[in-house]
Amino acid sequence: MWYEFCSSKGYDHKYPGAPRIPPYITVLKLCIIVKMEHYTSYIGCEISEVPLSDAAQRIMSALQSVPTGIQTSRKNNQSIEKTEENKIGDKDAHLKNEKEINDSTIALLKSSASPARSTGQKVRTVHTNEMLSYQATKILSYYQDLDLSKWGYGKKNLSVKAKKLKDDGKNVATPLKRKQDVPTCHLEKKRLPLVNYTSHERRYNWTSRRPEFSENYPCDIRSLGNEEKRELLANIEQAVAFVTTMIFQDGSSQLNSEQALTSSVKGIVILVKNQTDHLCSPSYSSSDHIRNAADESDKLIYLKTECSPLWEQEEQAHKKFAWLVLFQMLHRKVPVICFNAKDFLRTVLQIYGNEISWKQVADSVVLDPRIAAWLINPSDTVPSFECLTRKYFEKSFSMETENTDTGTLRNALYQNLGVNLAKLYTVMADLTHDLQVQGLWKLFCTLELPLIKILAVMETHKIHVNKQELKKTSEILGLRLKELEQEAHQIAGERFLLTSSSQLREVLFEKLKLHTLCEKIPRTERQQVASTSEVVLSKLQDLHPLPKIMLEYRQVRKIKSTYVDGLQTCLRKGFISSTWNQTGTVTGRLSSKHPNIQGISKHPVRIVKKQYIKGKEEEIVTISPRALFVSKKGYTFLAADFSHIELRILADLSSEPELLKLFQEPETTDIFTTLASQWKGIPSEEVKQADREQAKRVVYSVVYGAGKERLAECLGITPLQASHFIESFMQKYKKVNEFTKKTIEQCRTKGYVVSIMGRKRPLVNINAQDYKLRTQAERQAVNFVVQGSAADLCKMAMVEIFTSVVTSPTLTARLIAQIHDELLFEVEDSQIQEFSVLVKRTMESLQQTTALEVPLKVPLKVILTTGKSWGCMTELQEM
Repeated sequence: MWYEFCSSKGYDHKYPGAPRIPPYITVLKLCIIVKMEHYTSYIGCEISEVPLSDAAQRIMSALQSVPTGIQTSRKNNQSIEKTEENKIGDKDAHLKNEKEINDSTIALLKSSASPARSTGQKVRTVHTNEMLSYQATKILSYYQDLDLSKWGYGKKNLSVKAKKLKDDGKNVATPLKRKQDVPTCHLEKKRLPLVNYTSHERRYNWTSRRPEFSENYPCDIRSLGNEEKRELLANIEQAVAFVTTMIFQDGSSQLNSEQALTSSVKGIVILVKNQTDHLCSPSYSSSDHIRNAADESDKLIYLKTECSPLWEQEEQAHKKFAWLVLFQMLHRKVPVICFNAKDFLRTVLQIYGNEISWKQVADSVVLDPRIAAWLINPSDTVPSFECLTRKYFEKSFSMETENTDTGTLRNALYQNLGVNLAKLYTVMADLTHDLQVQGLWKLFCTLELPLIKILAVMETHKIHVNKQELKKTSEILGLRLKELEQEAHQIAGERFLLTSSSQLREVLFEKLKLHTLCEKIPRTERQQVASTSEVVLSKLQDLHPLPKIMLEYRQVRKIKSTYVDGLQTCLRKGFISSTWNQTGTVTGRLSSKHPNIQGISKHPVRIVKKQYIKGKEEEIVTISPRALFVSKKGYTFLAADFSHIELRILADLSSEPELLKLFQEPETTDIFTTLASQWKGIPSEEVKQADREQAKRVVYSVVYGAGKERLAECLGITPLQASHFIESFMQKYKKVNEFTKKTIEQCRTKGYVVSIMGRKRPLVNINAQDYKLRTQAERQAVNFVVQGSAADLCKMAMVEIFTSVVTSPTLTARLIAQIHDELLFEVEDSQIQEFSVLVKRTMESLQQTTALEVPLKVPLKVILTTGKSWGCMTELQEM
């Protein structure tokens, strides 16, 4: 009896909100079993007057802290389970029956695998246009046809503002009646607990009172009997949507405002939606009643993911069934709604990586409201679920509870989950409608949603780092920093802190008076003091040796602190895996952190190692931070880089004849050398490096929206000279000038600008009275159209290549990083030739992709490089 009491069916496991039994209970269970026989078996009943020992009292006190509602439910559940086990015979027979349930689902899982793998036949690589058409059709069929019809969106709901005005005067909202709780005291067939929520009104009819939560908790699937497990799997098979979130060890969830990044995942809560007929359109309100987002037939279940060393056999059985539930959910081809869905998919792959292939996750249909909200307003990243709900409900809600009691707080958090998941479902319906109204639905489905799965898979792949080379590089850079510090002190004639701008300013301008030897020194924006930036130091380096030393010191220090020592903090057993942010920029570009692999420069640094032995020459060491990243044995890095993608897009959008001619004809010389030759009217062979640099900077000042001040800093000239450069460039390329003016005018009229794939960016300051704000918005408008379009093409390439690998029975290449216009893969040595052909053809054929309304006028060129080290890549010649 006591073993069964303390087993996985006991109080510490069955409900995630219940207090955990103290660990010493297993040690004392044999000592007090005789004593315990004098007491009733369950909490909440009368206790004998016979005194207990202190240890037994502590145990009973811990058990009695379980809420009454849970006690009753557990008692009934345990009685039912005991009856079922008596019928089976013993515990081994019970586990055997569970195995039969698990095995019966294997056929379903195998049938859900990719068609290519099941047939065993090699899938022919499909033409890029056909693949994109397939991808778009597939995703649109999942979301567009399914969601809007079942979520209650019809043509009548498109005129919701008229209904809202009509209903504004009717502020009385009658919530749905709560279904009465069904008694569970009878030994009848146990059903999954129903989710009973008090109705929470939409933003258009939110009542002033706080919601009342029911006593129901998420149903822990470990407490289910065999019949209930079959019922749950059948219920999942019939579900029309799932809403899910992860629970962390610190008590928070993905829905909390402040989430502990280091906290491990404890479990997963899933709201299983059985029907959506009652969900209103985003702006619909009825004078009679407000529909509940959570129907009474919906199920709220809990899947524990953390493993316990005790009762390993049962833990493995529970883990296997949890895997079956997740696998079936991800392969249902119905929406799986999750805030920060990428983290959810990554965690599933990390925990169940041995059972679920990354190719199988690619089949899932995920909806992330955070991505949708960012797409509608890219300037607002929506950091938390609470921030998101503030936008779609008149009255916000609190993720916390006023009661500070630990047990009550934990129970309240679990109670809130069901209501919050229902709200998340409703908010996603709002966002779906908004995306369609604003013409962003296709972009959302064909690019951003597939990217969630791609990034989740990328984060599960480990990139090997050469630890010995990392340590050696850190030592070399550290020695060089000390040498530079000594040289700086010697030349300055005094000791000062090289990392202090104020002390450096004092040495350069107060002691050495270097500002008197050159033109006007730029001042800092805030304090209006002489700047010590790289631009200023570059100006002064020919006048005195100290500025040159400072430039090298800053370069070496940044490499050491950020890309070498910083990399060591991200290492896990010799590997790193970056975290990718899909909503980190307004242009649609991806960003990375821990480590920021996108910021690692491809340009090597030359370090001079001084020799103190007479007659021995100085040694020059080349440091390349990218060389620290090496492929694993049997694999090779393959990098695919779009050549001059922004400049090609500028040529296409502006239809500038000179630029079109430059890219449409075979490239025989350097692009920027040719540009400088055209711009300044001199032969290509007479173009100097300074001329080429000027042409390059002027072009990118137009593309990136940099003003004359920024261009002046980059070229080391005055703002007036920079202004003349820009004007002369625009005079030479008149169509570019017309394009910028047209883009700004359209933005003034519409209030936003659009990329080639329909990505939008609102610019509220485009018509501002303030000159500085208005001109900044004008530059941002041009910048977004070009950079946003480049981001669209890069993401399109990622989706196409990922789809090709997933549908192939043989290809195993993994995308491990995206560095602006470059995609980095790790490929099996035997597949380099086949995969490189696929990548080049896929990326270059995007010029004619059907996803664009009008094909690009300029060809897209992709440069392929390969190597065992990322810092030592050689160009792959066409075969």
